[in-house]
Amino acid sequence: KHCQQNVWNKPTVNSIPCDLCKELVTVAGKVLKDNGTEEEIRSYLEKTCEFLPDQGLVSECKEIVDSYLPVIMDMIKEELDKPEVVCSALALCQSLQKHLAAVKLQKQLQSNKIPELDFSELASPFMANVPLLLYPQDKPKQKSKGSGDVCQDCIQLVTDVQEAVRTNSSFVKSLVAHAKEECDRLGPGMSDMCKNYISEYSDLAIQMMMHMQPKDICAMVGFCPSVKSVPLQTLVPAQVVREVKMETVE
Repeated sequence: KHCQQNVWNKPTVNSIPCDLCKELVTVAGKVLKDNGTEEEIRSYLEKTCEFLPDQGLVSECKEIVDSYLPVIMDMIKEELDKPEVVCSALALCQSLQKHLAAVKLQKQLQSNKIPELDFSELASPFMANVPLLLYPQDKPKQKSKGSGDVCQDCIQLVTDVQEAVRTNSSFVKSLVAHAKEECDRLGPGMSDMCKNYISEYSDLAIQMMMHMQPKDICAMVGFCPSVKSVPLQTLVPAQVVREVKMETVE
């Protein structure tokens, strides 16, 4: 559900597999509208598989139909007007944002520029700048212990952030704005996606952070050694509340 609502419905790159898939899904949707059965759709899709030029692809295509037809049918019913959602789920349509990001990365590699893909490298500019929100430059800076202990620095930072969230009503707004500014470092393909995720999940992330121990958070992002595995939170669909029917009270 989460992927249907937030990932697979995004714009896709035009390609032959994507266009063919969308055409097939559209036809399958029409068959469903005309009260066609699952077996009729299975037969149609398997016949289409036989048109593929390579015998290996033919068998792989039929396996996909056999394995995923019930799931595909459910998605077609839900997404009759959006065949690209089904085709993105089957990885036959590629995300436009992901494609643009990959093109940019390829250009970086061709220019011999080393891309910053390591998580700690991506996180460090953000982590380095967050203290400016807590300790503005016009105030005396706290003395560093000079031990170079990244884990302890992270724990101290998270502790201070949690305290700031509790005591300063405008801090969260500043933190979210700062995070969105950092998205621009990711380049045109990923920047908008990054900002969308921050807008959608920042409140949930802050709530999670306030209910976790600083050491657990730092272990999760890789700045502290993990003593025990930290369970990931369940990812729920964005739209879970059904519309309530209003009855008129006389």
